[in-house]
Amino acid sequence: MVEHCQNCQSHGFNTRHDPAKYLEHANGVAAAIKAQIPNAEIVFNKVTKQHSQSDIYSQLIFNDDQNLPYFDILPRIGALEVSINGVLLFSKVVSGKWPHYNAVANRAKSAAEMIDGDQNLQTMATPQQVSSKY
Repeated sequence: MVEHCQNCQSHGFNTRHDPAKYLEHANGVAAAIKAQIPNAEIVFNKVTKQHSQSDIYSQLIFNDDQNLPYFDILPRIGALEVSINGVLLFSKVVSGKWPHYNAVANRAKSAAEMIDGDQNLQTMATPQQVSSKY
């Protein structure tokens, strides 16, 4: 799951966000993950209903449609967050930095291998996620 800032014009009075830059980085991270994990399903600004109660997801847009596996989310200002099954792999909100695509893809690959091996994915949690859940 990739959460990225959008509609930057609506908060442009107090930021200098360029929505195209956020989308470019979101797509770059997604492409790097797909290169390492070809069968990965990557969604933007959505979270699976199964993992929606994780502390890292906020501003969910609920739906009662049982046929839709996702809730939409209202992305946070300045967000470029990458997570899998409720575990944060990268956070621009926390780090203040743009992602290094291959580093994020490597973490995603490690997480996917842990999932395939029935290992506890919570050990992948970033230190920020463990110490200060937002």
